[in-house]
Amino acid sequence: MSGILKVSREIALTLVAVLGLVCILALVLGFVYKASFVVFRTGSMEPIYPVGALSLTVQVPATELAPGDVVSVKRSESGVLVTHRVVSVEPSGTGASLRLKGDANSSEDPLPYQVETGQKVLLTVPAVGSWVMAMRGPGFIAAATLAVAGLVVWAYWPKRVARHKGVVSTGR
Repeated sequence: MSGILKVSREIALTLVAVLGLVCILALVLGFVYKASFVVFRTGSMEPIYPVGALSLTVQVPATELAPGDVVSVKRSESGVLVTHRVVSVEPSGTGASLRLKGDANSSEDPLPYQVETGQKVLLTVPAVGSWVMAMRGPGFIAAATLAVAGLVVWAYWPKRVARHKGVVSTGR
């Protein structure tokens, strides 16, 4: 039984280390490439980008965007992030005026977006975003903290040293 516990502990420690490495890699990518993640919360981009999908995006100048690209930009009046497909790009000052439309929407967004940069979608994984959003809650963070603390205690808890019966020390 102790062999199974030891293997379980090593697997758990390895998984935590790999998750930590993924987090560090995401931070480095974010700084170097101005990358970020977007979770699709509405059905406006279905079926290609379903609700709960997670997308990796990189910041690009608005003038480099082209019709057909999927981009995240903020609405100027509310600051809400919108992720839709580019319909047209018109250079304007230091940026561009973007016309966007959700794939599932029957019409374009009512107003153009005046932006200097946009977060262009590179890669999307369905359903992972729902997990990410659930992990942001205080309940999950508390449980994860307790689990990692328990794993660390388990990994570093002093081991029992087997004593041999019948061995007599003579004190010499």
